[in-house]
Amino acid sequence: MSHKTIITPSSVLLCSILSATAWADGHSPKEAKQPLKLQDVTVTGTKEGEVKLQKVPSAISAFTEEDIKASGIDNIRDLPLQTPGLNLTHNGQSARLYMRGIGSNLDFIGSDPSVTVHVDGVYQSRTFSILEDFLDVERVEVLRGPQGTLYGRNSAGGTINVITKKPEAENGGEVFVELGSYKYRSLGGVVNGVLSEDKVFGRLAIAKTEHDPYVKNMAATGVDGLLDDDSLSSRGSLRFLLSDRSELLLRADYLGVDRNPAAYKQTLLTPNGAAGVNAGLANVPVGSWAMNVTDVDPFTEIKNWGLSAEYEHKISPTLKLVSLTAYRDTDTHLREDTDGSDVAGVATELDWQQDQISQELRLQYNEDDLTWVAGAYYLQEEQESATNINKVVNIDAESDLTSYSLFGQGTYALTSALNATAGVRFSSEEKDYQNIQAHPDPAKAFDVNLTQRWSSWSPKVGLDYTYASGDLVYMNASRGFKSGGYNMTSSDPEFDPEYVWSYEVGSKLQLLDKRLQTNVSVFYYDYTDLQVQDFVQVGVLSVSNAADATVKGIEIENQWSPTYDILLEADYSFLDARYDRYDSPSGDASGDRLVASPKHKINLAFEYFRDMSAGTFSYRAEYQWQDEQFFTAPNQDVSKQKAYGLVNLRANYVSADEVWEGQVYVENLGKKAYSTSSREFPAAAPPNGPGLGITKDINPPRTVGFRLTRNF
Repeated sequence: MSHKTIITPSSVLLCSILSATAWADGHSPKEAKQPLKLQDVTVTGTKEGEVKLQKVPSAISAFTEEDIKASGIDNIRDLPLQTPGLNLTHNGQSARLYMRGIGSNLDFIGSDPSVTVHVDGVYQSRTFSILEDFLDVERVEVLRGPQGTLYGRNSAGGTINVITKKPEAENGGEVFVELGSYKYRSLGGVVNGVLSEDKVFGRLAIAKTEHDPYVKNMAATGVDGLLDDDSLSSRGSLRFLLSDRSELLLRADYLGVDRNPAAYKQTLLTPNGAAGVNAGLANVPVGSWAMNVTDVDPFTEIKNWGLSAEYEHKISPTLKLVSLTAYRDTDTHLREDTDGSDVAGVATELDWQQDQISQELRLQYNEDDLTWVAGAYYLQEEQESATNINKVVNIDAESDLTSYSLFGQGTYALTSALNATAGVRFSSEEKDYQNIQAHPDPAKAFDVNLTQRWSSWSPKVGLDYTYASGDLVYMNASRGFKSGGYNMTSSDPEFDPEYVWSYEVGSKLQLLDKRLQTNVSVFYYDYTDLQVQDFVQVGVLSVSNAADATVKGIEIENQWSPTYDILLEADYSFLDARYDRYDSPSGDASGDRLVASPKHKINLAFEYFRDMSAGTFSYRAEYQWQDEQFFTAPNQDVSKQKAYGLVNLRANYVSADEVWEGQVYVENLGKKAYSTSSREFPAAAPPNGPGLGITKDINPPRTVGFRLTRNF
């Protein structure tokens, strides 16, 4: 006989309330010395101004500049190792973010992501460059769950906010150098200065990064290897204090990338585990970080830049106007050996240009018993892409998007402890789409020209209660929306939007004399009209609104400082994300797990601080473990990653005068080989594919390094 433990949202909320009540009876112990690292972080993701993280009635993980340095969070790729519910896969250079099971493997022209990224409030429409290293970042916020009311289109799973540093009223800066294995070298600096006393401040940051390939090419000819880096990034900003009530912030950024593409290792196996019909033709080297690349000269070139202007004006002590205007431009050109072998199977070349203009206007009102934000948003995006497969199939597509929305959300204090929140967003968008496919087989050539408009309402309601101790419990219901689009490989390309209703309860507790911080959230999603992609043959994909799904889970985040100089972190997430129904071209996936949705995930960290006359030393050990995850539906054992764990070690130093900073680190200490994505089409038998096998991506091996920073 089996016994099942059933956890319902109401029971978890009741437990949270009872726990908070036990600690909120007004009899707290005598205040002790504040722990060295346990801090109440300020976030801006609610768009209501600066709010303490522990006072926000929703699931948010926030990483300050100190956290980013201490944990070695170099980019968004590192966030899933620190964040429950967040996962990442990719298709070559294009990132695919998943949050609580909601994500998308659609990353071609005409489609959009399900989890969004915003940098300084500006929506990053395309995902080619979102994984590049952070530069001069103040804070990163991960908002889990649908953000349709405040963030609109394509935030059905959640959003990631990257906030860079503003110019300050002081002269200073830093220079840094970092050296590591595989000839890793990074050199950069930041300068901040007063350009006009009390009126104009400026800030400039720049970094150049290079390293040799992590994956060695064993062939006698061709490139040295794959998964290398050669990138240059910079950002600058000017801050104008126009008056005691008005401020203007101008920003500009640039990223240039010239590297070999991501690496995918051949398995020589088909989805059912049998050998590919042409597997015997391929020579696959032994070793997790070795490949044979002979038939293609691969490369990845990206130029990504943008401008923005953010204006703030305090109309009154309680009312503020915010305007954010932005322009972004991305040019991506890449070529890769898509079958991952020395056989001339599948080679792909892509040339993609994209630019966008966005405008957001917000009014923010903040008084003791009422806060609200209301605004309007506009986005104009133009894209062109040229895709060539085996120098035979050519797909030339254009997509123009016009999107606008109106939104509002407010919180009213029903009592001194109980708040009610309600909000709604109306979104409307129109996509003009043109696509011409040239194919040797006239029956597979097509020319389409379509225009479609979609609109959606995204409401949110919630209640939260704060105890005298500051502990918080909450419950929310919200709706997320992802826009419809077009399948660039089909003559009948249109697919409709997808929607998710989210129901969540949670608590944010500060226990043990505020030395223990525990955040818990329990959620249930009703996910409908999923946009699902399946492989048909090389150059042809099936995309449809063919699936519904149910997602439920629990997330627990803990930070505990038992003594002044010790910090312990323990995060756990349980995720049950499954298709209710999905009859895919590859078979019935009903009841299967959603893509990139491991059932269990654990993040552990131990950090020890030691204050000395020369400065502060800290030693940090991290362990991240996640359950098996699938990359396809139906779930296939060949196209999955088994459960695995990673260990990272770091030692940090900050001098007593805070002039010098140093860090020594080891990442992936156990040299664990693992994959975060797969490609199925190289396994398809002729004439649908090369008949080799499924490929799985390769991630970095063990790396060691040292970073030295001089502040001035």
